[in-house]
Amino acid sequence: MNKKRIMQKRTTFLQKAAYILRPFVVYMVVKTAAMLTLAILLPSLPIAGISVWVEEHSQMLSAAVNAAASLVGVSFLLRDFLKEASVSGEVDIDAGVLKQLLDFFKNSFLGLKSFGFCVLCAVFGVVSAFGLNALIGEASDFLTRVSQTQGTLGSQKYEAVKQIQYSVPLLGGLVLYGVISPLVEEIVFRGVLFNRMKKFYSVGRAVVCSALLFGAFHGNLPQFVYGTCMGVLIALCYEWTGCFYAPLLFHAAANVAVFLAAGVAG
Repeated sequence: MNKKRIMQKRTTFLQKAAYILRPFVVYMVVKTAAMLTLAILLPSLPIAGISVWVEEHSQMLSAAVNAAASLVGVSFLLRDFLKEASVSGEVDIDAGVLKQLLDFFKNSFLGLKSFGFCVLCAVFGVVSAFGLNALIGEASDFLTRVSQTQGTLGSQKYEAVKQIQYSVPLLGGLVLYGVISPLVEEIVFRGVLFNRMKKFYSVGRAVVCSALLFGAFHGNLPQFVYGTCMGVLIALCYEWTGCFYAPLLFHAAANVAVFLAAGVAG
């Protein structure tokens, strides 16, 4: 005799928070474990001079290890992502996760109105990135001069992060910041977290909360402010279009534009 399975409603704040944040916690735990594993394994590879090479290229390797670990971490969220982000069409439940993911992106692409829409998302991302970078840079410089403290707004940690990010060669940077970073972060923050938040809260609250989490994820105050503002715009872009390509293109274009501009300025 088959028994009916009873599903509990998530009614308390803690139940809702656990449901929403569980994928993010899984992602961070797996990513951290992958980063530590790679950091230990790379210098110990049985290759002559590997330790010296790793030390000489530590900043570039930090960026590459972070990207590789991000891909490992997000692989644990793909089923959640497909469940939360898919809005139409049939899903082949017998297919593997990778096949379902490729089908999702194929169907999402077909959902775009035109090539012009893709360009519009990318342009909006570039303009937003440059505008926010300029505003935050001016604010940071002003407060640093007022306080005479080099650590104002977490500038020391921010500078360390920038050195790592821009130590990557051009082609590597385009792959890391134009493909891997936006893909992973959009799956985590918009594809999973934002969509889950909307199940319990208004769109406005989901936009703000997911953006704050996205900003905090970056780990220093300048990038927190920048990431939160960008997170609001990206989530609104996603909500208005209903197409996952919109936030992905927005994010990728913004990253690439800032990366290229920093390379030219440097």
